[in-house]
Amino acid sequence: MLALLALPAQAAVTAQSAVASQQPESGRPASLRFFGSTTADLFTRELDASFAGVLQYNFVAEAGNGFPAGFANASLQGHPWAGTMWSRDGGTFMRELVMRGDFRDASLLAECLIRQVRKTPDGFYGFPRYFDHAKPGSGTELDGTASIVIAMTLLWERLPEGDPTKDHIEQFLFQPASPVNGFRYALRKAPLLAGSGEFGCGDAVRLCDNVVQNNLAMLALLATARMAGELGRPGLAREYTRLAHSLKAAMEKYLVASDGSWIWCIDPQTLRPVPAILAEQVNLGNGSQNGVASMFADVLGFTPERSEWADNEHNEKTFERLYNTPLRRTEFGRYGIWTQFDLLAGGLLTSPSYGQGYALQTMLLYDKMAMASRALDWLANATYKPVPEYKLHRSSPYFFYERMYSPDAVGKVRLDEGCGALNLVNVSEPLKVSRLMLGVDDSTGAYVRLIPRIPAGWQGLEARNWPVLTRRGVVRADILFTQKNGGAELSVKLAPGEQIGDLKVRLPSSHGYVWREAHDVREARFFSQ
Repeated sequence: MLALLALPAQAAVTAQSAVASQQPESGRPASLRFFGSTTADLFTRELDASFAGVLQYNFVAEAGNGFPAGFANASLQGHPWAGTMWSRDGGTFMRELVMRGDFRDASLLAECLIRQVRKTPDGFYGFPRYFDHAKPGSGTELDGTASIVIAMTLLWERLPEGDPTKDHIEQFLFQPASPVNGFRYALRKAPLLAGSGEFGCGDAVRLCDNVVQNNLAMLALLATARMAGELGRPGLAREYTRLAHSLKAAMEKYLVASDGSWIWCIDPQTLRPVPAILAEQVNLGNGSQNGVASMFADVLGFTPERSEWADNEHNEKTFERLYNTPLRRTEFGRYGIWTQFDLLAGGLLTSPSYGQGYALQTMLLYDKMAMASRALDWLANATYKPVPEYKLHRSSPYFFYERMYSPDAVGKVRLDEGCGALNLVNVSEPLKVSRLMLGVDDSTGAYVRLIPRIPAGWQGLEARNWPVLTRRGVVRADILFTQKNGGAELSVKLAPGEQIGDLKVRLPSSHGYVWREAHDVREARFFSQ
């Protein structure tokens, strides 16, 4: 029998859960479904098919054919970049494996990355743009390095004591030559971190101080500081937090434009923008600028308006500047597509990751639910049924793919398939979108927050066996959220013998959002009215 719990008047506890009659079990995989509209059902099928497809076709669980175990292919065979694992993609996919409780595959990927990376000329481990099969390498891909560090800290927090991968992550991240110590070394010489790649200067083969890279490095420092604190190393935790504060201050000093929005990148020597670089077709209007807002959730949770670390004014200004570009605003109003560039592909291209994905994550985090509803409709429908003239090769119509075109692109630009179906980062970011909609925010350590966000036209969502990090380790929860006529209800049920010590729930109501709280939760129901 589950012990009954005394709750505030607005929340009721029952011995029967609306989630399911079966208790969550740690051996079952987590699942998540949305329901109550055609888009909700379609998006669920796309998430399930794409996640399963990546594990079946992209992920190398056992070494062979020139690949090490844990290798995550960027693309399927026959497409550009097949046989490579991009650092950015690897970090984002590890993050999603962790947050869905697939610790086995996440551990394989972490071990692979630790084995493959080499030191840069400065003597610190830095990840390259990509790994080619089993060939090791190093580089200055700061967005890849930082995303990998973050994913490793998330995995470390959730693995049990004595797990070998937990020990290996600790050794890797806290050795003298760790990537984070590489950040510290570089910040002794400059106020910002210079990096390469598409999140550096774009196509330019040089280093730039990029706003997304520096923001992600700041988040990696905070994640590692949190880990150091849990390891009983307060001095190191304070040092990494100090460096994060320093990076944040430098971003606000050098990477903010006169209109208050973020500057994509600047020259590391002059600390000023280079107009020719910012005007390049891969940089002008690049939707990746929304990554500063969306990546907040990777470390600091799902309520940026409550955090000192979220640069909400600059994030909002950046979102508004991008949205108010005439063609993008027209396209979004017409179809719900958030175009990824101003110039590339005639400004009529997006992707489930850096374009539509980052914009949609920003909409969710900032409660722009009307816009999110349109963006979700576009993402789900364009995934299932691209424009007829687009020749896309995939074995399932539910697979996410890299390059998505507006109907207005037909006859104007070449409809290039690019990396095609199951391109890794273009699966990772929609998976993150679904997590933001579920709203399990276990980032604080002190308490768990549930912040469901779904369009008004959807009836609800259901998560089964979902992993939740608590002060006592990972527990598994069944969660059911429904909404109707301006009110909402949320039920949560934990596996036998498990509980959430402190739980805060945010629910939509006819007069805005309301918060409910409960303690020592094993099974509970919450209402917004």
